[in-house]
Amino acid sequence: MSRNGKVSGTAGNLMGILLIVVGVIIAGNVLDWWDISIFFKGWWTLFIIVPCAGNVRRYGFRTGWGAGLVVGVLLLLSQWSLFSFGWAIKLALPVLLILYGLYVLGNGARFNRVAPDGVHPVHGKNSSYNAIFSGQETSFPGEEFFGANVNAIFGGVEFDLRSSIIVEDVTIDATALFGGIDIYLPDDVNVKVASTALFGAAENEVKRDVVPEWPTVYIRATSIFGGVDIH
Repeated sequence: MSRNGKVSGTAGNLMGILLIVVGVIIAGNVLDWWDISIFFKGWWTLFIIVPCAGNVRRYGFRTGWGAGLVVGVLLLLSQWSLFSFGWAIKLALPVLLILYGLYVLGNGARFNRVAPDGVHPVHGKNSSYNAIFSGQETSFPGEEFFGANVNAIFGGVEFDLRSSIIVEDVTIDATALFGGIDIYLPDDVNVKVASTALFGAAENEVKRDVVPEWPTVYIRATSIFGGVDIH
């Protein structure tokens, strides 16, 4: 995301191109310029597959994007009768568990680590906080916050920064896949949100003027059958 909060990157470009192409084809059909049928079985799954594939390519096979891509492909195959929708639902849980296990193996050192005193977790830049078929409440009382990845997959996350210390611009990547994320911000920060939603929404409830002296919290929200709320 750029400093002005606009969406950038492969996923946004692919989604924009897809929407333009679909719009041009439909318009041409209406005006009798051509007769092109784009509504093949499962065409709607492209709105899941394309953004997820773009972000997997850009950011790597993260839990949220990887799971979304797998779900989208399974849904497409089920529409073509190459895969039973019933089996797709049954396989959703083990596939997500496998993906999550791989994610933990590759990034375990970045999860909530315990400091030498055994009391306070260490929250480094781009730490990950995940709720997979569960709920999680995370707060940072009196601690400096450096940014994070927050994922809710068939679960919910309450991410509370109201008592944290933010002294410089930070970024939060929030992905809600069949889940929900609530982000609570302190009063002395600016907030800029860039969102991508598919049968979901990202809602910014923070309504205040920008103060140049304050740090900015950049939130990149992705909602796929889920929601991200900023308070």
